[in-house]
Parts: sequence; C-alpha cells; structure tokens
Amino acid sequence: MTTLPDARRAPVDRTSLSWQRTAMHSALLALVAAVTATQLGEPGVAVVGAVIAGFAIVVGATTPRVKPSQVADRDPWMLMLRTVVVLGATALVAVMLVVAVALEL
Repeated sequence: MTTLPDARRAPVDRTSLSWQRTAMHSALLALVAAVTATQLGEPGVAVVGAVIAGFAIVVGATTPRVKPSQVADRDPWMLMLRTVVVLGATALVAVMLVVAVALEL
C-alpha cells in the first residue's frame, strides 16, 4: 500500500523526468545541428553549436538537489526553467545554422 507522502511525490517525479527527457532531446538536436554545420562547411557554426550543445546537455542532465527531508515538497519549476534554457540554446544553434547557410546563397 502506498503511503500519502509517496502518493503526493509521484506526480512531481513524473513531471521532473518528463522535463529532463525534453531537455535532453533538445540538447541532442543542437548536437545534430552542429554536425550538420560541419557537413555544410560551416566550421564556426559547428564549433559554437557543439559548445552550446555541450552546455545544453550538462544543463539538461543535471537535477536540482533536494534535501531528503524535503523530497515530498520538491517543485518541478527549476527543471522547467532548465528545459527552457536548453530549448533556447537549441533554437540559437538552429538559427545560427540557417543564417550561415542563407548568407552563402
């Protein structure tokens, strides 16, 4: 039988895992954009994109620490904020790639 503190914590854990998963998928897309920039002959965009993708992977993979006594009260807002940062970084890499290719045309 599930105790009340575990039952209250379950939605927060599911939410935090889904936000982390979203951040990691976005970070991997930034990495794919960096590899694409290399294949298109844009080394500057590739290097900056790889650095941003690495930053996004670190931000997306880390979890805010919570004291064991406060686990039931953990708020997923910090994970959501981290996901927004990663999504913004991925969008930046994609825009850099599009602009670099458009300037060559």
